[in-house]
Amino acid sequence: MQRLAAGAGTALLGIGFAAAFGVTTAEAAPVSKSTNSGDWTFNRTISNGTPAPGETITVTNNIRWNGGLAPTISALKDIHPACLAYVPNSSRVNGNGVGTTTPDATTVSMNGSWIRSAVDRNISYTVQYTVGADCARDTALTTGAGVNSNQGLGSTNTNTGPAVSVTKNATQTTVAVAPAPQATRASTLTATVSNNATGSVEFYNNGAVVGTGNVANGTAVYSWVPATGQGGEAYSITAKYLGDATNAVSTSTAMTGTIAAAPTAPAAPTNVSATPGSVIAGNEVTVSGNAEPGSTVKVTAGDKTCTATANQSGSFHCNIITTTVGTMSITAVATNAVGPSPASAPATVTVTAPPVGNSVLVVDPISPTAGTPATISVVGADANSHVVIKNGGDTVCTATADANGTASCTWTPTEGTHTLTAQTTSNGVSATITKTVTVGAPSNPGGPDDGGNGPDDGGNGPSSGSLGSLSGLFGSL
Repeated sequence: MQRLAAGAGTALLGIGFAAAFGVTTAEAAPVSKSTNSGDWTFNRTISNGTPAPGETITVTNNIRWNGGLAPTISALKDIHPACLAYVPNSSRVNGNGVGTTTPDATTVSMNGSWIRSAVDRNISYTVQYTVGADCARDTALTTGAGVNSNQGLGSTNTNTGPAVSVTKNATQTTVAVAPAPQATRASTLTATVSNNATGSVEFYNNGAVVGTGNVANGTAVYSWVPATGQGGEAYSITAKYLGDATNAVSTSTAMTGTIAAAPTAPAAPTNVSATPGSVIAGNEVTVSGNAEPGSTVKVTAGDKTCTATANQSGSFHCNIITTTVGTMSITAVATNAVGPSPASAPATVTVTAPPVGNSVLVVDPISPTAGTPATISVVGADANSHVVIKNGGDTVCTATADANGTASCTWTPTEGTHTLTAQTTSNGVSATITKTVTVGAPSNPGGPDDGGNGPDDGGNGPSSGSLGSLSGLFGSL
């Protein structure tokens, strides 16, 4: 009863061991082989020829003496791979327990004294082993047997058979695809493999290999880019784990769908308009229109630009300061990840000079930010007049007004309130214009875009009264 209890405990231990190694339970497939060795015939049967790690297998050897005068047997030997561990007290000879030794890592010796005769030529034994995790997998492991007897009639055959092949651990593989496949855009194929597997994974689309990835920490990845012509085609992505020394091959279920068409550059912006349609130089105009949602729109008006991001409805707007007298032509170009659109149909704004005898000091943008270059312009001066622009007591630049009476220079301000002056001299007569400007802190380039112009794009953020009158901008010459 103690031996039976021990055997039952060993079987339960084997079940737990197999579960720990991710091995699935399969129906046993016994294997047998009959081999002549000297004057003996070994008829060996192994209870499962393809066991899993942790499983307990039983070897049965029905031995027959084929010679004349029967010898006395002193030991029956069962020879096994070293990765099979003998189950203590499992040996039986003719169904009876027997004294057993393990002289080395591959031999179990059942010791005693058994006399065979012409009448009783047969003897049999059984022995049990637990399959170790260190057994080579999917490889034929040889087994054998032997008899020790007097009269020099013993015989040993280390390759009696049958062979045992330990199965690999069952694995499970899943696959994920992100983002959803689109022609010309990369999607990451991620395979997840169980059992701390190593090795590699093949990724397939509709049965054709698209790439491979090595397994690290249970996952393998591949970046797949469908070709332009695959837009609109169905896809079926699977991942096949190719196995390693101890883990078996497995294939995921398919992820299916339709490959989206390749993205294209946006169409030209539409409904581009400028408000107001006529301004005095130095004032802002607001440019608005419609473009592909999420695209970046660049508005160009002469040498001035501003940028905006089209919102979810496609609307955009940004502001431009006018400094050049005449008709200003305004166009917009939208850009997405693919590239820029054609230019929009132009909108026009009429820019008139300040009243006679007055000139204007303009800062673009109206609300500059520290560290970002701004443009200071004098508009409405006499043609070819000499202009000196200062920030407090520091000279920013000197310039000569062009034929339209405009002179400009670049200023990189610091944060705070600044008093700017522009002195114009023409025909020996000088006049001074003064303007106070508040410079904000450096902008956050990672901040949200509300569809208006960004802080560094040549346009303007909100400025109280910037679209209203020229109050405070004019100075008497």
